[in-house]
Amino acid sequence: MKKKLLTALFILTVSAGWSLAGLLVTPARSEIVMEDGNIYDGTYILENDNDSAINVAITADNWNNSPENAGVDVKEWLNIPLKPVTLQPHQKTEIKYTAKSSNYKGSLSAMVSFSFVSPAARGINLMTSVPIYMTIAGTERMEFNIESISVENPKMYKEEGIAVIFKVKNSGNIPLRLSGKMKIIKGKKTAYEQGIGEQNPVYPGLDRIFMEKLAPLKKGKYILNISLSAFGKTAEKSIQIRFNKYGDVSY
Repeated sequence: MKKKLLTALFILTVSAGWSLAGLLVTPARSEIVMEDGNIYDGTYILENDNDSAINVAITADNWNNSPENAGVDVKEWLNIPLKPVTLQPHQKTEIKYTAKSSNYKGSLSAMVSFSFVSPAARGINLMTSVPIYMTIAGTERMEFNIESISVENPKMYKEEGIAVIFKVKNSGNIPLRLSGKMKIIKGKKTAYEQGIGEQNPVYPGLDRIFMEKLAPLKKGKYILNISLSAFGKTAEKSIQIRFNKYGDVSY
């Protein structure tokens, strides 16, 4: 297959591999962004960290496509050899694949899995799975909002922090890994603030629930504000909460 000149191509790979029970797979996550009608050639590196040979089976399954690509099967855009590979002890090998964009919009994703029979426990099958995402440049829609915020503080768990639970809806067509801030505001001043690190992806057309922990504050009324960002866009939501003299919170 002749490779076209890429007019827009970007791939992110997690530098550290993903290992399970002696099989190291690199990269642990791949994100490809390219214009429609282009082709990307990629590589997985497998390393057998066992002292015995293993026979690795390879599969690729549909994961979370955007609504525009709901009926697109992984075989239509991702070509990866599915023939089993035998790895000798501590041997490395390359598995090459091709991803192509063809009249798609938004995003497509797949879960590529590498499975083998444990050499230490016969009859036990082990599997390492890594995601691959492809976004069609120029067709992205970044739309998301924080649908709800709730606070839970069971007394028996309060020493671990008060649970702040929030639900995010992704109305766009690409996966979102959100990060941001949680703030407690009293009057016009910020009484407490903490960062929210990058979260697991919220897939197109779906919602996802996240949780952060909050330390009890002094008695009084506050505003709890959460702001989340991705791709230069931000969504935020606030609720009013009240701490009593025992550190319990209500809203």
